Amino acid sequence: MESTTTERRFVRFVKLGQHEIDSHLPRWARRSNPIIRRHLGMYWKTILPETTFLKRAFVVQAALVLLSLPIPGLVELALPAITASVLLFPFAMYLYGHVLVLVGMAAARTIADELQNGTFQLLRVTPFNLESIIASKVAAAIWRQVEDLGLLLTAAVLMSMPLLISQYASIWPLDEQPLLARGAIIAGLAVSMLRLAVEPFMIGAIGVMMGAALHNRASAVISTLIASGFYFLLLNLLRFVPLDTPLRLVVEFIFPLVLPLLVIAGAFQMTRYLLSRI
Repeated sequence: MESTTTERRFVRFVKLGQHEIDSHLPRWARRSNPIIRRHLGMYWKTILPETTFLKRAFVVQAALVLLSLPIPGLVELALPAITASVLLFPFAMYLYGHVLVLVGMAAARTIADELQNGTFQLLRVTPFNLESIIASKVAAAIWRQVEDLGLLLTAAVLMSMPLLISQYASIWPLDEQPLLARGAIIAGLAVSMLRLAVEPFMIGAIGVMMGAALHNRASAVISTLIASGFYFLLLNLLRFVPLDTPLRLVVEFIFPLVLPLLVIAGAFQMTRYLLSRI
């Protein structure tokens, strides 16, 4: 009897914790959403990153960069950490690439399997509209990798500053263009954090679109990886083109955030069109 009571309390505790963690998210993104829950399995226990710490770490570093205007020596304090950042950067990029591949594969498979098994029509009779179903498929793929994304966000906010100082100080010298260089460093840190939130969703959106278009798991996965790789190749090639300052700012800080949003919107529209014809 005592064991049964304890189990019930534990279940209530887990459900309460899950509700508190997911309560600020839209319904289509919550783990309690049945469309998401059926794809998570053991991954329903994952926890979202601690955003309060990330925000505070960003604010502190941005404040230090601004304080370097009257106290230039503050920038030099970060330079010894460049070696550690350079050494860890390849590992972080490998982990990020691995996460994006897994998100894209999972998203492509969820839609392709539904269409192959003839179960997609069952989802259409749920209270969720087509847009919410598509978004939930993407969210399910991201939930499975959310802990690794949390680690990458922490690494980005703590380890990116030395690399950003080295990168943008070479483009806009700190002593010649102090405001522009420091603004670029702060913007670069913000963009690097936001990209870790936007790009996985973009890859997931591409995955569900490929799954809806091809109806085959292997073909959808391969097409997702090819399309995603082409996107990142194009985005990084633009950074090697000689540009004046306004265009350089666009390529560095606007394109990495605007292009994924446009890809997401286009992928959702195409997926909605393909699935509505079934």
